[in-house]
Amino acid sequence: MDLSNKNINGELKYNEIEDLLKNYYKTQDASDINIQEEKDFDYSKVNNDELILHIAKFTSSIWQVHPFGEGNTRTTAVFIEKYLNTMGFNINNDMFKNYSSFFRSALVRSNYVNIPKGIYPTFDYLVMFFENLLQNKNNKLENKDLYIKELFTSN
Repeated sequence: MDLSNKNINGELKYNEIEDLLKNYYKTQDASDINIQEEKDFDYSKVNNDELILHIAKFTSSIWQVHPFGEGNTRTTAVFIEKYLNTMGFNINNDMFKNYSSFFRSALVRSNYVNIPKGIYPTFDYLVMFFENLLQNKNNKLENKDLYIKELFTSN
């Protein structure tokens, strides 16, 4: 249903659209991103690998919400940078700036699924990014590695 067109065509008034949107969002499952769950997460109880995976999953869930027409990846990067700094990590924007395309593609790969083609979400690339960012590892962060060949080959 295209609510904006219905409003433009005079089929629905603004307050009717507002009510429909409020009801829609009340019924949506917000379990994908639970800030309180993140606040309650005890980072001291996990090893470095689990910590990096948790941060990758949390970052992916924030990006998945995609509330803006433009700037979702940049907003996510700034949020995560500031969030990690509040947790005691001393990071700046350099990794996000220097590997912005890789970071965005890694976020896409962490959410993309195409079951008929055997493609499932993977956090591997975000993990590599965060290992470099937080543990000074030297994973190669190359966009060509994120290429999904199954999308471009015929069966």
